[in-house]
Amino acid sequence: MKRVLSAVIIFAFVFVVSGCKKEKPAPVERQGLVNFITGDVKLVSKDGTENKATIGDAVKQGMKIKTVGKKSTAEIYFGENAVKVLGDTVVEIKTLVTYVDTNTEESNFYVEKGQFFSKVTQKLAKGDVYNVTSPTTTAGVRGTDFLISEEEGKGNVAVLDGNVEVLNNSLTGAAPVVVSNKEEVDIVPGQDMVKKQLSEDRLRALAILLEIKAMREEIWNKMRKQREEIRKAVEDQRQVNKEMLEKQREGDKALVEQQREGDKALVEDQKRRDQEMIGTIKDETKSKGEEAKDLAKGQMADAKNVDKEAAKNVDKDAAKDEAIRQKEAMKPTIEKMKIDKSQFKTNQ
Repeated sequence: MKRVLSAVIIFAFVFVVSGCKKEKPAPVERQGLVNFITGDVKLVSKDGTENKATIGDAVKQGMKIKTVGKKSTAEIYFGENAVKVLGDTVVEIKTLVTYVDTNTEESNFYVEKGQFFSKVTQKLAKGDVYNVTSPTTTAGVRGTDFLISEEEGKGNVAVLDGNVEVLNNSLTGAAPVVVSNKEEVDIVPGQDMVKKQLSEDRLRALAILLEIKAMREEIWNKMRKQREEIRKAVEDQRQVNKEMLEKQREGDKALVEQQREGDKALVEDQKRRDQEMIGTIKDETKSKGEEAKDLAKGQMADAKNVDKEAAKNVDKDAAKDEAIRQKEAMKPTIEKMKIDKSQFKTNQ
């Protein structure tokens, strides 16, 4: 009985769990906006088409930013965070999304060559990801200003403010090196990384070179509109999740009630079958008891008759033997006298 109920309960639990599964909502793609340009800057679409970049252009996931010439630069805002692409650089926007179910952001940039500066002014929330990689280097950020360079097969990470975890991609399993405020590290394939302080001259040069222009009003308005759209998507998803949860709760409640009724019916059915089985066993036991009783009575009667006949036969034989014995005892015993003939012999 317990096994039957356990199996039913397990089945119901599996059904409820499987009913709770739902597809994870697709992430919302964010966009960066070009805020400032000098020289020759191109935006390369996913299909490889190159277009001259202009202020206000959208920079989307999968696109590349390409600067041609040492003096060409591009400044792009991604929300309140900004990047600066220096001369003769190619950067691919690998990931640029917001996950509406967790309201977290992921940003991944890949520097094929050149120099790429990140100014992460807004501290990343728990679950947010901001990574910059290159053929030699992986830099993970939690809110800082830093420059990553990739030239002639070697990398460099220089941190102006904050902390950056740096990995040498050629050293599998090696621990990251944390590069902090006013420090830099060279990344050479096959070699361990060694941090060093930025010199005052290099620090001043970087500060001037990497200064970011204030966000234009038109860019700010576009960013604000994009942020509002994402906020609405997050709220809509929360409402959908809430409705799905309420629906699931109602379904679970109905399922529990059905399960209770099913368990009750199973218990009653089992009781009925147990009673029928007990009644059948009682009848069979009573019938077999009567048969055994009658058989025992017959066997006892037969035994008595046998004993009676045996007793009769034993008495007759004993009496006969006793009569013969007494008859023999009553016969007279006659002994024949023996005569010694030697006494009648004469001496000659």
